[in-house]
Amino acid sequence: MHADTVTKLPLARWFRLIGVHPSHAAGIFFGNSPTVCQQPWMQHPFQAVDRVGREEVAVAIAQAEADIERVLGYRLLPSWEVDEWRPTERPYRPELFNLSGTDVRGFAQTVEANWGYFISGGIRSTPELRVSDAPITYTDGDLDGYFETATVTAPVAAGTDPCEIHVYYPESNVFVPSGGLVEWEIRPIEVSITGAIATITFRRDLAVIPEVWNDYFPPADDSHLRGVDGAVAANFLRVCDVYRVYNDPQTQASFLWEPFGSSCGCSSGCVLCAYSTQTGCLMVRGDPRQSIIPYRPGSWDADTLSFTSEAWSECRQPDIVRLYYYAGWRDKRLSCNTVRMDPDLERIVAYYAAALLDRPICECNNVTAWVDHWQRDMAIPGEEGLRASEADLDNPFGTRRGAVFAWKRVKQMAIGGAVHV
Repeated sequence: MHADTVTKLPLARWFRLIGVHPSHAAGIFFGNSPTVCQQPWMQHPFQAVDRVGREEVAVAIAQAEADIERVLGYRLLPSWEVDEWRPTERPYRPELFNLSGTDVRGFAQTVEANWGYFISGGIRSTPELRVSDAPITYTDGDLDGYFETATVTAPVAAGTDPCEIHVYYPESNVFVPSGGLVEWEIRPIEVSITGAIATITFRRDLAVIPEVWNDYFPPADDSHLRGVDGAVAANFLRVCDVYRVYNDPQTQASFLWEPFGSSCGCSSGCVLCAYSTQTGCLMVRGDPRQSIIPYRPGSWDADTLSFTSEAWSECRQPDIVRLYYYAGWRDKRLSCNTVRMDPDLERIVAYYAAALLDRPICECNNVTAWVDHWQRDMAIPGEEGLRASEADLDNPFGTRRGAVFAWKRVKQMAIGGAVHV
């Protein structure tokens, strides 16, 4: 199940939370009978002007996630923050320099990162390809005639974390551009590793081929025939790409020094109107949710897989620190909490995203009633003559029930009540 807009909450999880059958969400029908509803879910807005498509749902989820993260002050899932510029602390007297790069206690100077729950310095690795065009085997575990479970196997290195295994639509597919892997990830998946073999399973509904959902000239009628025939094997992927995605600690910090006045005047030489630079490493001080980050100069040693200490190349504290780090909330109750969102946060995102949809949803009684509930404008008195309080309505998310619910929950979970804008 794909959308051009990347979200932390997988589309499949959103549909599950609002009560949509996974096959229905993927637009799949069986024989002459659609799943649950006569109306299939479509991919693009222009394919069904009277209801939302999966692309619109993804946009609403992404907006909900961004709004919630700005209030929380941390990411809903661990994410890589790239090239975040932070000025260093200066001495109280502006004419002085900190020559040692330490504080009054002799510890490393710190900067405060924009996002809380710091995990490690580093960048997202260029995905390490494990298997290209890995065959997919479909099985019918419940013997209902539909082969709903997809299974893939791939060789892995000893000690590989199952949570680092990711599956994508194959780049051999003409609709999938090289380098567009993030947008084409298959989620959610289950991974187990025995010896040097990873076994990956996911629902077949997540593997519909792009040619089927990209129907730019759909029929004029609104029958189930506009969906994806679940009995046709050619409608589903036969292969996929398996990657290992992990935090690469080699790139953590870059220190910048501004040149003096009209000439360089720096000990190691510099280019006029350009920063002098040096690399270094990061760690966290105290409570990780505050993301108070000490920084030190150093160079990466590929043999020891660690940084070696160095002196400041400009013999004084840098003016700016460029941060590269991995940070975000991890629910310690979950085994793969770097790829699976906290269930409480999933519900908050799902309800708020439903409130953001501005067109009708599919005509399924169980689903429309659920969405109508969260889209109700609480600023307008209901049949009972009651409405939400002024305090609840006066929030940046809006006055729909899903927005009010999200705001009330999120502000309780925010770091110190701070709002990132």
